[in-house]
Amino acid sequence: MKDIIFVFDGQGAFRPGVGKELCAKYPRAREVVDESSKILGYDLTEYLWGEKSETTAGRTSIAQPAISTVSLAYAEVLRDLGVEGKVSLGHSLGEATAIVYTGIVGFGDGIKMIMKRGEVMEAGGGQGTMMAVLNIDIEVLEDICQQATKEVSEPVVVANINAPNQIVVSGSKTAIKRVAQRAAEKSGRAIPLNVGGAWHSPFLEDAAVEFTTFLDGIEFSKPRRQFYSVVDQIILEEPVQIKESLKKQMLSRVNWIDAINNLKGKDIFFLEIGPSKILRDLIARIDQNSRVDSVALYGDLGDLIAKL
Repeated sequence: MKDIIFVFDGQGAFRPGVGKELCAKYPRAREVVDESSKILGYDLTEYLWGEKSETTAGRTSIAQPAISTVSLAYAEVLRDLGVEGKVSLGHSLGEATAIVYTGIVGFGDGIKMIMKRGEVMEAGGGQGTMMAVLNIDIEVLEDICQQATKEVSEPVVVANINAPNQIVVSGSKTAIKRVAQRAAEKSGRAIPLNVGGAWHSPFLEDAAVEFTTFLDGIEFSKPRRQFYSVVDQIILEEPVQIKESLKKQMLSRVNWIDAINNLKGKDIFFLEIGPSKILRDLIARIDQNSRVDSVALYGDLGDLIAKL
């Protein structure tokens, strides 16, 4: 079997119905969802595929533990089938999920940690929004963001470098509009994103402080499997380093291109863990030669195992 790198989904992977087919087919997945529900204090299935699922995407405090739980359910089923990630990383929220999967934080504390992350982000980032910008070089876009920040006296920053010609900016709604205008003047294309707030931006400074205080009460251990920090762009092994990395993550830029380029290789197979194929498509755009797939494309994970 190839060296498999697990890449865990971010919050944008949510859509009503996620996890339903997985839990119906694999009892272990349903056990993970039920265990998470007990920790959260509510029936998570109502927000995954039940009557409340249409509201989940707009509620970061619920969407984040929902996506992480489904991702961890996929990972547990794969473990039962004999497949584990040699290295694990994640996109934004997925980085916290990877910390739980690699055993750095126990499942109970991990779900509480992810729930807290969603709560503080929901409370702190709602003043702003995010926007994808296509066909603009990173250096040019950074200059545009700096100019817009000065012009409107409100922050906007580059938040995610997702793939060639796909960068996401985050900030105030007024500053975002100014960036869209400037990008259009340079033949760029701006696409507003339906998100709950201005993630990975200065709007989350207070939220990051609150999350940092919460993390100080969580025990971090040495990883049982390798954990790659997208914040630091290296594999981290020491619990103190990993905790410090996660403390910085809420305000840090997500450079997905660098992460994939640092990990890719001829014997590497990237496997997206979660209910979408977003990361699979981004990785394919970053490096057309990389072998990559997503668990979400398989109703029967046995078919995926045979492919691996």
